[in-house]
Amino acid sequence: MSGVVTLTLVLIVFFTIEGVASIMFALEHKGELSGRWGWMLASGIIDLILAAIILAGLPGTAAWALGLLVGINMLFGGSALIGMALHARDVDPRSAAAAH
Repeated sequence: MSGVVTLTLVLIVFFTIEGVASIMFALEHKGELSGRWGWMLASGIIDLILAAIILAGLPGTAAWALGLLVGINMLFGGSALIGMALHARDVDPRSAAAAH
């Protein structure tokens, strides 16, 4: 059980770091290339919420949090990246280069 709790604590740290990085990435791209930065912002906020849910329910959440919340994280993170990639595919490279 102590190994599962330790792995859950690592998961909390991972979600927190990934959430902050996703939010920073979204805000950085707010005025640049991609118009779908809101999806990345939502993904970062959801990561922070998932970290808070796990932390609030410790040690009870250690048993079920690993699989379920990692799956939720992958679903939202992947959706955000797909949305940004689809939007970036439609952007003219010449207009993006002129923005810099």
